[in-house]
Amino acid sequence: MEILIISGMSGAGKSRAAICLEDSGYYIVDNLPAEMMVKFAEFCAAAGGRYDRLAFVYDVRAGEPFDRLTGAVEELRRQGLRCRLLFLEADTKTIINRYKETRRSHPLCGDGASIEEAGTGDAGTGAGAGGPGAGHVGIFYGQAA
Repeated sequence: MEILIISGMSGAGKSRAAICLEDSGYYIVDNLPAEMMVKFAEFCAAAGGRYDRLAFVYDVRAGEPFDRLTGAVEELRRQGLRCRLLFLEADTKTIINRYKETRRSHPLCGDGASIEEAGTGDAGTGAGAGGPGAGHVGIFYGQAA
């Protein structure tokens, strides 16, 4: 079984990446908490190959500590499953344009913050290159343009 966990900055393209993966045969699960990923993978493994390619869209805004995600990845690997993490990021201008196109407010745009301030707010979540677990999870980075 192959598992890909998609994470990254708000507005960097996680949903678009999920659509592309779904079109190429992945079964997509959006906003699944890290501790449920292992159980869900076990369920899918028992389905006899029907769900042999999974992609979880993991949003750091869910409020979970990043070490829960790294723990889930480690457990999936202990079970012999191929598990990778795709972290997407985008420059501030791209994020601003995407949120203006959708006319949605940025999820971190609160307390009177501008979209420019909110667009860089994900960097402090611990999910970036210097975040906890980045050295042993096997993170692949993608830059949106």
